[in-house]
Amino acid sequence: AGVLHQRTRTIKAGPMVYVECYPVWDTKRALAARKEVKKEAHAKAQAKLDAKNREKKVEYLTNNNFGASDIILTAEYPLNGQPDGAEQAKRDIVNFLRRVKDAREKKGLPPIRYIYVTEWTESEKYGLRWHHHVIMSGDGMTREEVEAKWTDKHKGFCNTRCAQPNERHLSGFARYLTQNKLDRAGRNPQGKAKGRTWGHSQGLKLPAESVADKKISIRKAGRVAETVEDFNQAKEIFEKLYPGCELLEVSAKRSEWAAGVYVRALLRKTDEKPEKKRRNERGDQQGG
Repeated sequence: AGVLHQRTRTIKAGPMVYVECYPVWDTKRALAARKEVKKEAHAKAQAKLDAKNREKKVEYLTNNNFGASDIILTAEYPLNGQPDGAEQAKRDIVNFLRRVKDAREKKGLPPIRYIYVTEWTESEKYGLRWHHHVIMSGDGMTREEVEAKWTDKHKGFCNTRCAQPNERHLSGFARYLTQNKLDRAGRNPQGKAKGRTWGHSQGLKLPAESVADKKISIRKAGRVAETVEDFNQAKEIFEKLYPGCELLEVSAKRSEWAAGVYVRALLRKTDEKPEKKRRNERGDQQGG
């Protein structure tokens, strides 16, 4: 088949564990595979790959650096106060975060941690509209104080809420940040999505990453691909490979042009319960 072995990449971000398993070919086969890749490589495919990698990075950083004590916010402009382009929108959100940073320093609080995503949409009714999503440090400042750092400058709208981790920690929010928002009719209510950029503060902790050959054998990867619809079988395989973890999601596919199996899985460390559940348990104990 030309596959020497399966390579497994494991990323640990907060309580979440991400697994990517893919084939490693012998030299001759790898050369043929690269030729096939080049045939398929074009701007649209590369853009799709870049977007997917960006989405994964946002999710890893979010889960590794934020939790229940932090703040999630959405900031919008008034209709007659839209920025004149992407560069101005970036300056606006960076300056907003700088104002929050300065306020934190005056209070003697630790440096701010944040990830932001700026999106812009276009519609016949409203033209170009811009908005920002942020997850940031939530300690020491009230939500009203944070919101005022936007509305005092830009008017418009700024709404904050506390981050609420669940079984997948903050994966849902991170995916929301990087995917187009659709209403029930299948359309973005703000108009057609035109673009998205993102950034983050310095000093965010990078997730722990490791690579191992043969952790998941060719045979085992094939078994996962064959039985992926039987979640219980996949669950048994992954929870033996990753003791102390619970399998939440798994997918597998085979290449159309080369041998090998591509497997992706999401697990959660079982000794790290969702923070909301942990707080409830503490409350029950105190109440008893």
